[in-house]
Amino acid sequence: MSSKKKVNLKERIDEPKYRIGILSFTDPRSEVKLVKEREDYIKKCHDELISILESNGYTVINPQPSIIEKSDTKEIFGINNHKQIKEAVIEFTKQQVSAILIGCFAWNEPNIPLELAKQVDVPIGLVTKNNPLWPGVTAITSTGATFWELSNTYYIKNHERFVLPMNGNVESMLPWLKATCAVNHLRYGKLLLWGGTPALNMEHLNDDIPFLKRFLIEDIITQDQYLLVKNAEDILVNEKKSIDAFKQWLLDNKCTIKYDNVMVSKEILDKQIALYLAAKKILNSFHQDGERIIGTSIKCQPELSVDYGITPCLLPAFLPFGFDHEGPKPIVPTVCEGDIKGLLTSSLLYALNNEIPPLFGDLKIVNDDYFVIANCGAASAYYGELSNKPEKTLPNCTIAAQCQGVAGGAFGYRTPTTDEEITYARLIRLDTNYIMQYGTGKIVTMKEKQKMGWGITWPHTAVKMNVSVESLVKAIGTNHLSLMPGNYTEELKHVSKILGISTVQLDNENSIQSFLDIY
Repeated sequence: MSSKKKVNLKERIDEPKYRIGILSFTDPRSEVKLVKEREDYIKKCHDELISILESNGYTVINPQPSIIEKSDTKEIFGINNHKQIKEAVIEFTKQQVSAILIGCFAWNEPNIPLELAKQVDVPIGLVTKNNPLWPGVTAITSTGATFWELSNTYYIKNHERFVLPMNGNVESMLPWLKATCAVNHLRYGKLLLWGGTPALNMEHLNDDIPFLKRFLIEDIITQDQYLLVKNAEDILVNEKKSIDAFKQWLLDNKCTIKYDNVMVSKEILDKQIALYLAAKKILNSFHQDGERIIGTSIKCQPELSVDYGITPCLLPAFLPFGFDHEGPKPIVPTVCEGDIKGLLTSSLLYALNNEIPPLFGDLKIVNDDYFVIANCGAASAYYGELSNKPEKTLPNCTIAAQCQGVAGGAFGYRTPTTDEEITYARLIRLDTNYIMQYGTGKIVTMKEKQKMGWGITWPHTAVKMNVSVESLVKAIGTNHLSLMPGNYTEELKHVSKILGISTVQLDNENSIQSFLDIY
């Protein structure tokens, strides 16, 4: 029996934690004037910033009141000595904050915030207001220059600086905050690979796992597909009602099922459903034991598709979807073929917006108008109608014969056109160097319909091309892409800076050419 503390699944330990630390500093000198006015101003700025961040969905870790309460000079709100730093370090470390905002709203001596930054190794943002009545700009530039001068750690050297307007608008800060939380989500999360990596001898799906565990992810766990099969076979015998309930849920929501009694029969679909339920059960057991599984990969070929004889297409369709026959459920980014960097990318995009599951799939069609992402067998059901509601998206989805494997149905759809921008991305590795490739576009209507041969029953999402076919094909470091509605280019730039890696904009000819010139 596990000795680990059981946790309530409703706490959603797999969800991104948007926790930001904050500490504001002040002048240690007692002989200066306007001390009360200065401290009142610092407190006002500090409290306003917390309020605005909380209204934007962040949990703000604020040890300042507790520190001041223990101080001999309670009238001084700002932090101004080394002793006060110790409690803040303990609290920020305990809460696993994604970043620390250092308030430089009036003059402070730089050595005290530097001490904090040295002891908590997370991204640092120096923040002030552009108020001519107080020397905040002097404080932030002095503190920033000291950080640069000493460059004790990567985050001290590469700190961010934010000068906020007097109305407290934090829009300039939000992409950086999102990026820090996304990176933190990965660094305290684990990936689960069923069947390991890579499929079909695609070496670029593999990775340096020990290095990744130092660099970006807490752990990468590999389980044999046999555990899925074993659980699925048990479900087929002992939980047939759950299989029937899932199938009826599909039908109630008008998902089309095309039986051909060769690739798709009632018995074959039952096995596919059982594999999905088995995956869900395994994930629940990890979460019950307090392990943050933030993404999964299923290696289908050939162990499941041929040796077991069933393709597990319902895993990438419904693990990354917020609903099934049992009601609301966790969204778990899921990829195929043991694609580690693809899973890291999908998990990163999900951390930037945990309301929407990321799309994952193959780069299948490229022409002058658009490129198509079409995954082998399935992708998140969300993209059938760009909706988390099964009654809206499932009527546009069809389960029909897969084009590979012994038996199994693919879960297919055509993602509808939208005016909203989307972001596609991929973390790649070139000669040991990690690079973030990304771009934006819009989902458009595909021209190809019956002309398509291979993979006609797969899910297809067409994205408007902003560069030439030649440029995209030359520059892209993968055959797999992840996609998320919304424009996250600024967030991905910040993510890349936090990680210390370069970027390539796949929607920009100049960026592509610069990349090709270097490599």
